Amino acid sequence: MSVTFLMISCTSCSFRGSSLATAGRYLWRHKDQTCNIYRRLGLCLDCKKVVAIEDFPDSETMQRARTIRKTYTGEPLNKFFELDYAKFLASRQGFDVLEHVVALGRRPVCLVCGNSAIRPIVMPKGASGDTPVSLNLGHPWCAGKLQVQNSGGMRISLSYVTRIYDIQGGFISEYKE
Repeated sequence: MSVTFLMISCTSCSFRGSSLATAGRYLWRHKDQTCNIYRRLGLCLDCKKVVAIEDFPDSETMQRARTIRKTYTGEPLNKFFELDYAKFLASRQGFDVLEHVVALGRRPVCLVCGNSAIRPIVMPKGASGDTPVSLNLGHPWCAGKLQVQNSGGMRISLSYVTRIYDIQGGFISEYKE
């Protein structure tokens, strides 16, 4: 399968990154249970690149998910079709693992190096267009600003990798599917 992607660049230097950093499957493992890691794009100040970072639900969403989970009996829901994020979380297998992660009260980490020196990347409206759009994020290693645009007609074929982490965000292993 081939996919389009977003390209991230700097206005002043040759820095490059892409949304492909979040491709694949990321799992937390705790006591023989797994849970999908909800992730987003970020800038890691230690790796000095665009990476996948953990994305924790806020406390209100988690509380609503706990309430919904007590009575939810349906199939796991798809994130792209379920508009209520709390209901989506409540329907997922491994919700107990997510509970353990959130209970730690730790900061999200880079899923490359495991450190928390990260800046989340917020995609602005128009980010999927052909014209570069500012991310409103300075490039820490030069005076430039980061910008995003789509890959144009370029598509990439991916071989998916599953990466497994402990609940502290520490890398355990990976395998190709």
